[in-house]
Amino acid sequence: MPKGDLTMRRIIAALTFAGLIGGGVAAVGATDAGLNAQDRLFLRSAHQGHLAEISGARIARQRSTTTSVRDLAARWIADHTALDLRLSQAAVALDVVLPAAPDAAQEAVEARYRAAAVAEFDELWVSTQITAHHRASALVEAELRAGSSAAVKTLARELRPVVAAHHRLLAAAAPAAGVVVPAEENAPPPGAVRTAIPTPRSAPPPGWRVTESPGTPGWTRPSADTTGATLSPIPIPGGPGPSLTVGAGG
Repeated sequence: MPKGDLTMRRIIAALTFAGLIGGGVAAVGATDAGLNAQDRLFLRSAHQGHLAEISGARIARQRSTTTSVRDLAARWIADHTALDLRLSQAAVALDVVLPAAPDAAQEAVEARYRAAAVAEFDELWVSTQITAHHRASALVEAELRAGSSAAVKTLARELRPVVAAHHRLLAAAAPAAGVVVPAEENAPPPGAVRTAIPTPRSAPPPGWRVTESPGTPGWTRPSADTTGATLSPIPIPGGPGPSLTVGAGG
C-alpha cells in the first residue's frame, strides 16, 4: 500500500475517534434502530469508493501530462476526503466496521493506472472514472430507495450532487482524453426502445410504440417483426417492472 494512502487512512481514523469532524452525523447515537443491510452496504461500499478515488487521483496528479486531468484529480482528492471523513464518523457512531482498503476490482484499476503508458494514461483514467461514478450514482440511488437509517441517507444525499458534478466534469474532459461518453447517463444503444416506465433522461425513437408485459425494466432493441414481439430487456437499476412488446408504430 502506498505510504500516502496509509497516512490518509490513519488521519481519517484519528479525526473520527477524536470527534473533530463537524456536521449533522455527529449527533448519531451509538445505535440506530433504522439501520438495515442496505445502510451497511452503502457505508462500506461508499467508503471503499472514496479510498479508491483518492488513491487514483493521487496517481493522476503524478502521471497525467495534462493540466485538466491534474486539476480534476486535485478536486477528487478534496471532495472525496471530506465526504469520507463524515462517512467514517457516522460509521463509528453506528458501530459499522469499514474496510481498510478498496475492493479487489478497485485495486486492479489502480494497478492499471500505475502500469499504463504515459500517452494512454488520461484516456484510461477518464474512462474508468466515468464507470466508477456511474457505480457510485447507482449506490446512492439504492440507498435512498432501500435504506432505513436517516443518518446514512443524509450521507447519500450529500454524495449525490458531488457524483453528478464529477460526472459533468469528466464528460467535459473526455473529448481531449480521447474518450467517447454517451450523451445521457443511462442512454440506450442506438435503435433501442425504452420501457413503459418513463425515465427522465431518455425517450424512445420516433415510429415505435410500447405496451406493457410482465418482466424486468430495461431497454430493448426493435426487431424486423412488425406484428409485435416481446424482446429481452437490458436491465437498468430500478427494480421490478414491465418490459416491452414492440411493434411498428402508427
